[in-house]
Amino acid sequence: MYELILTSNAQRDLQRLDASIRTQIRHKLEWLRENCDKRRHTALKGRHKGKFRFKAAKDYRILYTFNRKTRVLTVSRIQHRSKVY
Repeated sequence: MYELILTSNAQRDLQRLDASIRTQIRHKLEWLRENCDKRRHTALKGRHKGKFRFKAAKDYRILYTFNRKTRVLTVSRIQHRSKVY
């Protein structure tokens, strides 16, 4: 299992969401934390190169990085798909 770290931007993004969406995203983050080694990660290009995306809730995306050696999963942004990229 990975250690989950939310950056200050990700924490702020999460706090601004409706309670129902926030709950869905928290469940997705927990699932990602437990299954990070098992899933196929979608890498991003351009200004987000080096980060990965994960679909959470209906139209929300989680941008994250992970390190298999240290077992750390760092979430940098959680936003609507129209704003995150």
